[in-house]
Amino acid sequence: MQSLRLVDDDLTFDERGELVWIEEEEEIAQCVQRVLSTNKGEWFLNPSFGIRFSVFFEKIPNWEMMREEIRQGIFQEPRIQTVESIEFQVDRKHRILFIEFVATTNTGVKIKREVNIHAG
Repeated sequence: MQSLRLVDDDLTFDERGELVWIEEEEEIAQCVQRVLSTNKGEWFLNPSFGIRFSVFFEKIPNWEMMREEIRQGIFQEPRIQTVESIEFQVDRKHRILFIEFVATTNTGVKIKREVNIHAG
């Protein structure tokens, strides 16, 4: 599968001004990144797409619930077979969630990605 490459939610262009396409593990990683950076219910075409940002900014943190929300978000990408690790940090003052995960695709390729979510 191919997708247009996004950087900070913007399309990217090469030096000739052509749109940049991605595929394979880079495209899968970008798809997971899109899920994790979408607040569940935000996208009207698929209200179950994304993760619940509110879980990460409650007054009393539930670290296991947060980890599970991220894990479920990663598994919304059907080409992900396993999740090996999830590390995350919450900056409550600036309402930013930093996520780093390692997952394996159904073809056996490992993907490592960092995602920063501004829940502003």
